[in-house]
Amino acid sequence: MLEIRHRAAFAALICACVLVACDDAPPEPQQGAPVVKKPDPPPKEASISKDMVAAVSGGKSASVISVHFALREPPTVNKALAVDVAIVPHRDFTSVSAHFDSQDGLTTTSGDFFGPKSDIDSETPLSHQLVLLPTREGMFMVTSSVDTVGVEGNITRIFSIPIIVAAAAAPAPAGASATQPAREPDKN
Repeated sequence: MLEIRHRAAFAALICACVLVACDDAPPEPQQGAPVVKKPDPPPKEASISKDMVAAVSGGKSASVISVHFALREPPTVNKALAVDVAIVPHRDFTSVSAHFDSQDGLTTTSGDFFGPKSDIDSETPLSHQLVLLPTREGMFMVTSSVDTVGVEGNITRIFSIPIIVAAAAAPAPAGASATQPAREPDKN
């Protein structure tokens, strides 16, 4: 019997709470200027050349900082190759620097160091040019070590830039026409 009374009292308490809550109306808006919520500004986005492609990131580094590159001409043996590089920080950094290291068969003739640059704003591309000299055919990697100093401390992130080198086209023999095949000598 006592248990039934407790259940009834509990049910009455619940009903009273519901009735009191039903009476809570939202506050009346104050008279005056209407409140207009301004839309959030679009996220800041880096503007890099459309012909640039992303370097391969070691891990999840690209969400913090990314490296993009563009080759200005096809890589050819024994011909200098200009590589435009854009380092794009996706957050603010105190300092950014980079080192570019090539492997055997691909010599870095200039641009192997970048920076350090200070007070880097997010989504502001940092331009750099690297000049390579391929010494033989093949597929090569240029490794970029990007050092950042920021709220997380000093961190080095690794990126790879693939370069595929083809042999230089052999010059056509003197007097031979590119449209007509060479004639075979008569065997008489």
